[in-house]
Amino acid sequence: MNPSKKEILKREIDRLLAEGIIEECESSYASPIVLIPKPNGTFSLCIDYRKLNEITVADTYPLPRMYDLLHQAKLTPFMSRLYLRAGYHQVKVHAEDQDKTAFVSPFGTYRYLRMPYGLRNAPATFQRKMNRFCNGLEDIQALPYLDDIILLSETIEKLMFDLTPIFERLLLFKLKAIREISWILDYTKGIEVDPEKVASILDIPPPKNVKEAQSFLQTCSWLRRYIQDFAKISRPQSYLTEKKVQWQWGFDQQNAFQTLKNCLTTPPVLKQADGTLPYIIRTDASNYTLGAVLLQGEGSDEHPIEYAG
Repeated sequence: MNPSKKEILKREIDRLLAEGIIEECESSYASPIVLIPKPNGTFSLCIDYRKLNEITVADTYPLPRMYDLLHQAKLTPFMSRLYLRAGYHQVKVHAEDQDKTAFVSPFGTYRYLRMPYGLRNAPATFQRKMNRFCNGLEDIQALPYLDDIILLSETIEKLMFDLTPIFERLLLFKLKAIREISWILDYTKGIEVDPEKVASILDIPPPKNVKEAQSFLQTCSWLRRYIQDFAKISRPQSYLTEKKVQWQWGFDQQNAFQTLKNCLTTPPVLKQADGTLPYIIRTDASNYTLGAVLLQGEGSDEHPIEYAG
């Protein structure tokens, strides 16, 4: 580690010591540290807990899927987001387990008194705490997602009113929310792809080998629910990633590659599901692919909720 990074590391360790998040220790456990660069030019201290995680019994508590939360949310024009800064560090580590979190640095060995990032069960532990936080909030639509709490309301007055019991619970659970942001939403538009995520995909050049083709398809696959007939469109390219298939990038592959980009440039807007209306499922199949679309509405009001395939 070069001198400049050592100085950065020392400042971060001193900060964690001052805030009571870590302490010096003597431990038979010793995970290595990694300084990860951030987009803004600063560095984040991370602990490589891979060895510890390999011998950790998994906590199978489920994490929410963002798409489920989007469809679970009611159609409301007002939203507020509460962000719990360093949320994991707001959870105490059991005294008997603190030594297991120990990490080594040029300045000594330290252990966490508060839950560190990188532990196998940290996300499950924190999500359980946040779900308990939101349980029993009557007539308040609060959606917890790890260190974020999303509040949705029909009016700005109701939103402000709902924040009071949320703040009271923050005190009860000894949690600190450092930032609160509110938006007025055009909920009639539905669910759209984030243009920033699409922009990075549009800059990807045509693949030159199987590994690059797999990488492109995996990236696009994150947004496949916005693309009708994704499997069918991508078939010429996905075929090249199969075993014992010789790499030959031709017209069909280039056309599929560009079509996927075009679909992401002008993706359909998905509507939130309305539990009071019937659902329509349309399917399609070929020798190689399956496709389906979940819809609601009739005639000109028919709209897609999600694509599969």
